[in-house]
Amino acid sequence: MDFSRFELPDLLNLAELQPPDWGDLMPRFAYFIRSKYCEPIKLSENGRMIGIGSSMYHQDSAWLACIVVHPDHRSKGLGSILTQKLLDNIDRERYCTIYLDATDFGFPVYKKLGFEVEAEYIHLNKQLDSEPYAISKSIFPFRDAFTDSLLKLDEEISGENRKGILTDFFESALVYLVGEEVQGFYIPGWGDGPVVAKNNEAGLELLKLRIQEKTSAVIPAANQKALEFLENHGFKTYKTSRRMLLGQPKNWKPTGSYNWISGQLG
Repeated sequence: MDFSRFELPDLLNLAELQPPDWGDLMPRFAYFIRSKYCEPIKLSENGRMIGIGSSMYHQDSAWLACIVVHPDHRSKGLGSILTQKLLDNIDRERYCTIYLDATDFGFPVYKKLGFEVEAEYIHLNKQLDSEPYAISKSIFPFRDAFTDSLLKLDEEISGENRKGILTDFFESALVYLVGEEVQGFYIPGWGDGPVVAKNNEAGLELLKLRIQEKTSAVIPAANQKALEFLENHGFKTYKTSRRMLLGQPKNWKPTGSYNWISGQLG
């Protein structure tokens, strides 16, 4: 077995590793390949890709994402080997905080490697149709003038400076404005479509828009307002996952997350 960088031709083999209850790996790894802030890797045996994963780098923190072992090679300790390889590639002096989103299957692996549970995520699917909402007149397409305010809000909620990756997706962003202040944003073109807001007014108005376009959601368990809203509009919980930490915790605000990016960015 040997490790190497995940490259463009490897996208053709992703279907063999795609977990059935995850989001599509194809666009995620296509982005990992082209981003200078990501380091995707693969584990191969006899020329066959049997494991994948990626690191994602912010200013002083990192995320491990999309760690998957081929179904034919599970229960062999390869998940632990993949995760350790990703950790070994990280400059721990520069990136003193490492996060990941752990499924039930991956949880014991990450726990043995020293990760600690910080929070729980609730995963929901839309089971019943709901009436369409009128779009709030406070929601506007992103403009360059909103850049600084959006980045400031994201750091306030996430506790991380995610500018490098976040700015790659501004083109599809929608913002909730009060006067000239950005109080929330929704980025449908980024992963699972994050919604970040500083208050319930902004967060729920953006969620009203999002649920007309998306049939799944991932919410920190601490955000009861978002969960209550989704449950009242046809969404039901189908699984949970754990936000896990290795290193120094960040001062994040889970109640400001109205949809996170499961498996990619927390």
